[in-house]
Amino acid sequence: MVSDRLRYRAVKLADLDEFHGLVQDPYVRRYLMDGNLYPREWSEERVLESDELFERRGVGIWMVSDIATNELVGFCGFLEILRIHPEPQIVYAMFERFSGCGYATEMARTSIAHARRSGFADIIASVDEINAASLHILQKLGFERVTTQQGSFGNMHVLRLPG
Repeated sequence: MVSDRLRYRAVKLADLDEFHGLVQDPYVRRYLMDGNLYPREWSEERVLESDELFERRGVGIWMVSDIATNELVGFCGFLEILRIHPEPQIVYAMFERFSGCGYATEMARTSIAHARRSGFADIIASVDEINAASLHILQKLGFERVTTQQGSFGNMHVLRLPG
């Protein structure tokens, strides 16, 4: 799968080192991982869960690279986080050097389009209120707040993009 500037490939166990490197990155961990460092086994479990989610629902996690340079930018797609919502929710993360270039918006739009083609009517997201950049992206894409829960950094908003 491709978008204007990015190439997407479903994360596989062969990508475990790259994926684990991303979730260990301080910029990625800041919000997406609630600042936590997880062991390699945690990353392996997420890769296997993604594979199973692709099989079951047609969505999962993609590793994302720049088309021009083939450099790893980050990851995006969908994860099931049942403590937040029963439906898979959109997630995206990238190395800090790629922030501010519109890549997160491009990754989110591409993930949403794929989910719609896979039969998703509503798209769910959750974001810490303090993560203003990500909240802005989701609101710009048309997400609306459904509820607010207590998160690791205070308020965490659960949002929905209606179909």
